[in-house]
Amino acid sequence: MISRLKSEVLLVGPVGDAWKLAVLEAIAAWPTAQEQVGDDLYVYLIGGEAFDWQLLAKRLLRECEAEIDQDVWWDWLSAPVLFAGFEEADFMRSVGVDKGRAHLSYFYGVTVEQSLVTAVEEEVTHRRVGAGRPLSDHSLELAYETLYGNTRDQLWEVFKLEAGSMSARDAGRHRDEHSLGSEDAFTYWLFKLRMERSDPAKIASDTRKGLAKLERMRQNDVRRRKLVHADAMHRQMSKKRRRTRKAPAES
Repeated sequence: MISRLKSEVLLVGPVGDAWKLAVLEAIAAWPTAQEQVGDDLYVYLIGGEAFDWQLLAKRLLRECEAEIDQDVWWDWLSAPVLFAGFEEADFMRSVGVDKGRAHLSYFYGVTVEQSLVTAVEEEVTHRRVGAGRPLSDHSLELAYETLYGNTRDQLWEVFKLEAGSMSARDAGRHRDEHSLGSEDAFTYWLFKLRMERSDPAKIASDTRKGLAKLERMRQNDVRRRKLVHADAMHRQMSKKRRRTRKAPAES
């Protein structure tokens, strides 16, 4: 499957969206929910229902770096957009309905949930500053207590206990160490906990808050990229001007 993807990417080239669609179609055909690659465990499907297509895409594209430059595909996969820059119908058709729906579960249950925690943490900090209280390192803990009713450490212990009650195979996915996979699984567990405890109006309000924070983060990243690009162009033009001034003296 990877060799076929390499051939398709080589055929279509790094320009345009054809190589992206080839990656999405490879994802649609990918048979495993997780895999061990060297020392790394890649968990693509959390709890049988939340699919991290970007993680799988990164794993596949690392095999295609000879055809697609890493900076090119990293820019595509680092953007927190819902359907990879495509129309919803095109994305769903490419990855398949089941994986497309599981992607939505991951997007709202992990990506937006993480943004919601950040947004609430900022609100806690602003309230403390507005009240004239000194800044502290407890804003994140207070955010967890606000959203989930307990501290992060206490929630993590409950999460581990519930993971331990699963089958031995599934429990192995949620090791004690805070790996990327276990952090995502923990976030998705928190999302489901919040869904169970909140009324529909509160769920809708929190979802809007998480989406708004995610969009602000995306816009900030776009501005940062533009500044980096402008700085690189300025440096390049400065070098050209210096070469131009030196040219008569060297002739």
